[in-house]
Parts: sequence; structure tokens; C-alpha cells
Amino acid sequence: MPEKPVAGIDVSKDFSDMCIITPDNKVFQTVHIFHDATSLRRSLAALEAAAREFREKPEIVMESTAHYHRVIAQFLQSAGYEVMVINPMQSGALKNINIRKVKSDKSDAHRLALLYRLKTLHTTNQPNELLSNIRDYCRQRADIMNSHTAYVNRLTSLLDQAFPGYARVFSRVACKSSLGILKTYPSPAAILAADPEQLAETISKYARRGVTTDYVIKKVAALRRAAENAEEINLKREAYSVLIVTVAELLEGLQRHIETLKKRIIELATEDPSVKFEVSLLQTIPGIGLYSAVLLRAEIGDFSLFQKPKQLVAFFGMDPSTRQSGKFVGTKTKISKRGSPYARAILDICAQSAVHPVKGKEPANPVLANYYAEKVKTKEPKVVKCIIMRKLVNIIFAVLRDKKPFELRTPEEHIELLKHPNISRAA
Repeated sequence: MPEKPVAGIDVSKDFSDMCIITPDNKVFQTVHIFHDATSLRRSLAALEAAAREFREKPEIVMESTAHYHRVIAQFLQSAGYEVMVINPMQSGALKNINIRKVKSDKSDAHRLALLYRLKTLHTTNQPNELLSNIRDYCRQRADIMNSHTAYVNRLTSLLDQAFPGYARVFSRVACKSSLGILKTYPSPAAILAADPEQLAETISKYARRGVTTDYVIKKVAALRRAAENAEEINLKREAYSVLIVTVAELLEGLQRHIETLKKRIIELATEDPSVKFEVSLLQTIPGIGLYSAVLLRAEIGDFSLFQKPKQLVAFFGMDPSTRQSGKFVGTKTKISKRGSPYARAILDICAQSAVHPVKGKEPANPVLANYYAEKVKTKEPKVVKCIIMRKLVNIIFAVLRDKKPFELRTPEEHIELLKHPNISRAA
């Protein structure tokens, strides 16, 4: 079967370069593409010329380059072309294909086209539009939460200097009641100068409790005691009060955006029946809640691309890296971390929930909890946690593959099932 023409596209921020090669690997045409409609139409004309010349539509290969490749890929796909988006690590393997040291956008585009001929490329997992929207929302929310954490640490640092002891008044310095107080009364002097009734009204407003409730009365008393103690030892600088108000307002805004995004994510997850069903299946796994299930499903994308559990493990970046050369064999094996960092981060949280008790409750997954307790006697806790995370990935694969809810079983029960293969197995 004759080879098809291939177009390699090297993508950058403001422009891209396309190189079309013939079935016998000669350069047919190169196009410099600016990311505008006129230039994209010119690239499409070059592809159509190659299709007429060789009576086959060119296959298109491009790297997954941040978000810059998405507009070009969508434009060409809507025009009827097959677009293969690959991981840059794959294309980087051929950077020294020539002995001469040549590195340019044109040479990179040519190299991408030649790389297709090796038949070893694997397309990047591109989820459908709904899952793409959910994934984008989840990733943005995760980034905002990281910013929120940074500002909470900044606020804590300011209060340690300007208002020592404040952190012990509220359960969290960034809770709504605390931020409401700090916006109006950012210093011990401001607290002591304020009318206790005004303090009670402010706390009542944000805590949504009556002014005369025990909660509000105790908080006002604790706040005034903390202010009296802090007034003697705190650093009295004008900048601290201004910065505390600024950071408190920023945190309020970030919290609103976090809640808005979470609400929209959950709404989208219920729009498609198949996604809703798969999310409900993931929620049957102990340690995985609603939001975690939605994020994991969005990050996984097209599940049909995964034929074996090991492939999903690698997608999460939980597969072990290998270091061996000659007689040397590396013993300090680490996970590759080449998969989705967002999925791996939420998986870490799910593993914690599965094996550790929370607020006096039993661990979500007693079987994994017992396994963790035994393994941690001889291995580092971080190593054992990685093992638990990998086991969770295997469970996720089984649940999505079999379309059945998870059933908690002991190792002994699994052995019995293996002895009787005719009995249907759950995840």
C-alpha cells in the first residue's frame, strides 16, 4: 500500500511552520502560518494541492504545545483532515536525526513529518467537547486554589506579626467570618475601639447565626481577649493593616470563583447521561467523592484508548521509571510523573481519604487501610502511598471497563472468586 503524504506542523505562540512531504519523503511544500484566518486558509490550500497531486489527503502531525496548537488543530479537523496531536517527548526523540546541528522551526516541522513514517506515534488523548470543558474548568479551579493557599499563607504571616493570637480565635483564618472581621477591623487597636455589638453583627452576618447565639458571643469575647494580648506585643505598622485588608478581599474573591467553578463543573457532569453514569460509578470507590470523580473522568478523556490497566497507570504518571546501562541498574526507582499532574494530585487526596481516618471516622477503604498499615512498617510512607494510588488506578480502570460499581472485598474473598471463575467479578 503506497504511503500517504504527511504534513508536519511545528507550533509556536505567534506563528507555526508546516512542511508537507511526498510519499517518498521529499519536501513537497513549506508554509509559514500566522495564527489568523487568512494564513490558515493558505495552509489549507497547500494541503489541498498535495491531496490533488497524490490523490490522498495528507496526514497531519503536530505537537501538543501548551494551548497554541488547539486553534490550528480544530481548523484543520473541521476541514476534514486527520490531525494527530503528539506528546513533545515523542518528537524530541528525533532531534539528533541529522549529524549536523540544525534547529529551526522549518527543520522541526520536517522532522515531525518524518517521525510519522516510523509508525510509532501515539496520539495525545483528546477528550470530547464536554469533557474538555470540564477539564478546563477543573484545571482553572485547581490553579485558583493554589493561589488561594498562597494568599492564606501570606495572611497568616501578616497576622503573626500584626495580630499575634488571632489565628486561635477562628478555626481557619480564611473562613468567611474571619475575613469579614479583618476587612473592617484589621488590627488589635481597631477591634478594641469597636463596639462589641458591631463585632457581633459582623460575625453574625458572615456566620449566618443570630447575634445573641452562644457562638457569636463567645467569638466576640475571644476576639477582644486576643486583641488585648496582641496590643502589647504586636508590630505596629501602617502597612500591615492595609495589606491585611487587601489580602482578605482577594481571598473573598478567590473563594467566590472557586465555588462558581465547582457549581458549573457539577452541572456539566450531569448534562451527558454517559458521563453522569461513569461519574456515579467512580463515586462507588471508597475515597472518591463527587468532585474528585468528575475531575478524574474529565482528565481520563477517551477511555477506549486504554486497553490495559498499565496504560492508565502510565497516563497518571504512576509507572516506575527505569535506569539501567551496562552492568549498572538503578535501585532508587521513582514514578515517571509524565502524566496529568492534576489527575495525580486529586488521586493523592483520594488515597489519603481511603486509608486514613478523618475526624474520628474509620478509613473509607478498610482493606486498603490495613494494607497500608502493614506495608508502612517496612517501607517509607510516601512509597506506600504511591502503591495505594496505583491500586486506586487499577480499580478505576476495572470500574470503567466493566461498567459496574465497585464492591469492597477482602483478599480472601478475591481468592475465592479466582477459584470459581464462573462467578461474575466486580471491580
